[in-house]
Amino acid sequence: MENLELQLARMPKGSRLILRDDLYDLSPLKDILEKSVTGKIRVSLLDTGRLSPEELEWLGEFPFSLYTSDASRPDFQVLNHISLALKPLGCGLFYFLQGELKEESGLWNNVELFQAIYVSGREKDRPLETLARLAEEVSRSRGALVYYHHKKPEENLVQVCLKNCWLHVSNKNLEEDAEIMILDLLKEIKKYGGRPVIHIDRGQSYHFLRQLAEAGAFLEFNLPPLEPGSKIFSLAESWQKKKLPEKAYYLYREIMA
Repeated sequence: MENLELQLARMPKGSRLILRDDLYDLSPLKDILEKSVTGKIRVSLLDTGRLSPEELEWLGEFPFSLYTSDASRPDFQVLNHISLALKPLGCGLFYFLQGELKEESGLWNNVELFQAIYVSGREKDRPLETLARLAEEVSRSRGALVYYHHKKPEENLVQVCLKNCWLHVSNKNLEEDAEIMILDLLKEIKKYGGRPVIHIDRGQSYHFLRQLAEAGAFLEFNLPPLEPGSKIFSLAESWQKKKLPEKAYYLYREIMA
């Protein structure tokens, strides 16, 4: 606890503290939230399912963002209770879908509970037709759908990229010989109101990276140290100064979840 207090004291205003809800008892956890609010530190609380809606409401005196999942909270009645408790207190509710999205899932009727719903294709294939249906539901709400696509882009990805939908792709899966298809896809996504984020995880030509940006992509650079003064160094530096809203990525903006 003392180490965390020292860490909070050293964090600049506007910083973000990511914290699991099972690391501390309830009262010490509330003390951390109070100190964070005083220091203008934003807290993202990882929900393990340990705390009841009433306990979360008690903590909500000092606002935080709650990151939950279908693994932690499979019951949508409980999630509704949590949402009703936290929303008036200014606490955001974020949801990571780890399992499959089935026809009988309660998520279909509850997308409005969440500021963002996160889905990743890292561990399992995600049928695009299912994601497209989810994107339609989310586009009618005030929340966001954030999809991490871990394969080569395909033309029908545009179905997932409607209003309020963010698509994350790594440039490890972008081949410059497919440049025309990729740039056309980005333009289509932009036309439908989607928000593409391309993680620059390997070196590519300055010209190609500029084209990606000009076609509407947000560039998230994760490269080894670049040569100062080079064109790519300047490009990376300019993008690292740009901000993404909290809901546009899962906890760490530089990581492909």
